Amino acid sequence: MSRTRLGVLALLIAAPLLIGASLLVFGGDDPVSDDGPPPPPGRTSPAGTVTGTVTTPAGEPVRQASVQVTALDEPAPAIPEIGVLTGNTGRYEWRLPPGRYEITVSTGERNSAPRTATVTTDQVTRLDFTLP
Repeated sequence: MSRTRLGVLALLIAAPLLIGASLLVFGGDDPVSDDGPPPPPGRTSPAGTVTGTVTTPAGEPVRQASVQVTALDEPAPAIPEIGVLTGNTGRYEWRLPPGRYEITVSTGERNSAPRTATVTTDQVTRLDFTLP
């Protein structure tokens, strides 16, 4: 192998290692968000909580039901999760930005009718569902 080829090969091996080491030493890139700058330390975005229980008509808890929300306000606030699941007691809880939401619950075989909830900062809104 010629000296030129050895030099190029050494450069191809060393360059990624040097770049990776510099990212570790100097902290790398900061994460980027399209939601604007993060809130100042010690302050969080305003949010309220929607909570409730999902049961059958017989009153039995529905486990692992999918709870989904759709924002009704314009512009729609950013919703932090795609959805939440009910626990073993059929209970769910979801922190959301203030606003009006349409909430539905489904298990794959059963679906609730959509219901509307208004979320207020630092308040708890209770919305129970009975799946058919």
